[in-house]
Amino acid sequence: MLEEVLRNVCRLNPVQPVVVGVSGGADSLCLLDILHTAGYALVVAHFNHKLRPEADREAETVAQLAGSLGLPCVIREAEKEVWEQRAGHAIEETARRLRYRFLFETARRFQAQAVAVGHTADDQVETILMHLLRGAGLAGLRGMPYRTLLSTFDRNIPLVRPLLSLWREQTEAYCRERGLPVQWDASNADPTYARNRLRHQVIPALLSYQPNLKAILLRNARLLQEEAGLVQTLVEQAWRETVCEQKTGRVVFMRERLAALPIALRRHLMLRAAQELLGEWISFDFEALQRAAEFVEGERASRLDWGRSLWLHRSKEKVFLLLADSAHQTGDWPQVCESVLLREGQNDLGNGWVLTIERVVTLPVHWETDNWSAWLDADVALGRLTVRPRRPGDRFQPLGMDQGSLKLSDFFINAKLPQQARAHWPLVCLGEQIIWIPGFRVAHTVRVTEQTQRVLKLSLRKDV
Repeated sequence: MLEEVLRNVCRLNPVQPVVVGVSGGADSLCLLDILHTAGYALVVAHFNHKLRPEADREAETVAQLAGSLGLPCVIREAEKEVWEQRAGHAIEETARRLRYRFLFETARRFQAQAVAVGHTADDQVETILMHLLRGAGLAGLRGMPYRTLLSTFDRNIPLVRPLLSLWREQTEAYCRERGLPVQWDASNADPTYARNRLRHQVIPALLSYQPNLKAILLRNARLLQEEAGLVQTLVEQAWRETVCEQKTGRVVFMRERLAALPIALRRHLMLRAAQELLGEWISFDFEALQRAAEFVEGERASRLDWGRSLWLHRSKEKVFLLLADSAHQTGDWPQVCESVLLREGQNDLGNGWVLTIERVVTLPVHWETDNWSAWLDADVALGRLTVRPRRPGDRFQPLGMDQGSLKLSDFFINAKLPQQARAHWPLVCLGEQIIWIPGFRVAHTVRVTEQTQRVLKLSLRKDV
C-alpha cells in the first residue's frame, strides 16, 4: 500500500534525492525509516526553532541517526533576531514558514525531486476540523493532498505527504518495533495552541458521539478533493484571465475582469492569491473571503487590511494583494523622506505617487469621498502647504473631533496602518499643523462647512 502511494500518488523515483523533514518525532522518524528501507536517495533536513530547552538535544539526535544511516544531514537554527522581528505574527505560522523555507532551500541545493514531511491521517483530521470551525469552504474541508506545489517556496519542487493514510498510533508502533530514537515534544500537550486543544479536548469529545468520526472525515476529504478538481479547473482558467502580475510579495488582478466574475469564483481567486503569498496551509473564514471579494467592486476606501499581514489595494484599473512587509518597498504605499513644498497642480512624491492640488470654484453637489481625496476650506487652509514624514510629538485633530487632538502615533495605531509604513507616511501640513493624512482623514479645522466660499481639492494617486 505505502509503496503504491510513494510511486503512484506521490510520484517519487528511487534515484533522485528526496529531502525529508525530520523533527525527531515518531511521524518523521517513521517516514525517514520507510523511505530509507525502500531504497530512496535521501537528505535529512532538521530545522531547530530554538523555542524549547530540549531543541538542541533533538537536533543532535537527528544528526546522529542520519550519520548511522549514512545519509547527508543539514541542520539550521533559527536566529533570535528572526523571532523578535516576527513578534507580531502567530508563532506557529511563523515557525512553519521558516521551516518550509529551509526545507525547499535544501531541496534546491541537493537538486531534490521533492520535499517529504510526516503528516499523518490524524493531522489530516485535525486540519479539516480546524478549517471547519473557522468557517472555511471547499478549499479548507478537502484537507491536505498527498502531493502539492507550494509556490511561495518553490514553483517546481513538490511537497509530498506519504503517511496521510497512516494513523499516529501506527507511526508510534512502527518506531517502537524498529527501535527508533523518538523525541517527544512537550509543547504538543500545551493547551495554549489551538491545535492541541482540538487534539486533546474537542476530538475526544466528538468521538464519544460518533466513534467513526475520523474515518468519516477522511472519506469526506477524499470526496471533496475529487470534486475540488472540477472547481480548480475553473479557478485556474479565471486566474490566467485576471492576473496581470505576480511576484514576491504581490499578486495583481485586472479589476474589470475580476469584478465581472461570479462572487463565488472571486472568493476562490482571493484565497488562491493569499496562498500564493503566504503558503498552502493558509485558510480564511467565509466572512473574510466575502469581504475581499466585495472589495473589488467597492467605491469608497481603496485600501483594506485583510489580516495575516495582507493588504488589498484598489485602483481604477487594478486590484493588488500585497504582503505588508513588501508593500512599502515596492511603492505600493506612499512614502516621503523629507519636507516638500506643494504647488497647485501635480506634485511628484516618487514611486509613481502623485499629489494633485486644484482650486474648485463651484463645489459639486456630489463630490468624491474616498480617503485618497480631500476637500478643504481654501480660506482656512490658506498658506504654504507642505508634505512631510512624521516628527516627534506630532498631533492630529481628525474630522469629527471638534476639540483637542490625538497623538499621531495613536491615530496610526487606531487606523491599523502597518508599522513599517508609519515613519514615512505623507502628511499634508499647513505650517506645523497636519491638515490631511492621505488614505485616512482630513483635519477638523479645515473641513468644508456651509460657510465655505472657496474649496481646495487634494488627491493622492498612484500612476499604475
